[in-house]
Amino acid sequence: MKEQKQNHVVDFLFTLALFCVFAASALLVVLMGAKSYKTVVSTMDRNYESRTCSFYLTQKLRQCDTQGAVRLGQLGDGPGEWNALVLCETYNGAQYETWIYTYQGMLREVLIKAGREVKATDGQMILELQGMSLEQDGGLIDVTLLGTDGTETSFCLFPRCGQGQSSSGMETAETEGSA
Repeated sequence: MKEQKQNHVVDFLFTLALFCVFAASALLVVLMGAKSYKTVVSTMDRNYESRTCSFYLTQKLRQCDTQGAVRLGQLGDGPGEWNALVLCETYNGAQYETWIYTYQGMLREVLIKAGREVKATDGQMILELQGMSLEQDGGLIDVTLLGTDGTETSFCLFPRCGQGQSSSGMETAETEGSA
């Protein structure tokens, strides 16, 4: 009788130990899966942010890619100024400018009549973006985006017309050489 009782206790302890190992393994797999899922979601969000913004800027540039219609501008004075991509267009005989810039953690866009003052708060919010740096190098516009997580993404825009202008309104060196 004692042997039978000891066998039952050993069988019970073995079964309990096996169950605990299974439960610990299952918990470990769930925790590793959650970490992997978090990494994938973070990467997808970062890719969405940078790709959406680069596609948006590229398409806006392509919509008005004519000679002298693309330039870089500045919003604000002094240390609080922001770079902006300025796209010039004509609607019903009137000149308009589309200013694309970042302000308060958002990519913004505003359409105004040419010559009017642009205020950073005027723009419509497009998507979250900490910052955007624009520099013109010949015919290329170097764009660096600072994502909401601090990740930098860089790419170049090249106006197909090859006639971009600097923020001062002067044509680039590439254009001067061809004149």
